[in-house]
Amino acid sequence: MIGESRRACHLVPLPEADAVPQLLTAYCGLRIAPGSGEVLRSPTGMPCEPCLALSPAVTFAMLRQFRPRVGGPVER
Repeated sequence: MIGESRRACHLVPLPEADAVPQLLTAYCGLRIAPGSGEVLRSPTGMPCEPCLALSPAVTFAMLRQFRPRVGGPVER
């Protein structure tokens, strides 16, 4: 368990319908093990800025111009 100040909402591309990956990889590079994350209907809480900036979602496209400040992939 971690404190609320360390929680973040990461964006993960959906795997293929019949695929069961061992790890989910967020757009920022964070690898999420099965059972250690939550599936949300929409982004809730503190968003991971690198995930937003690297996401293909058109809504977040303007964040790509800030990528050097937001940071690159997370090393885990």
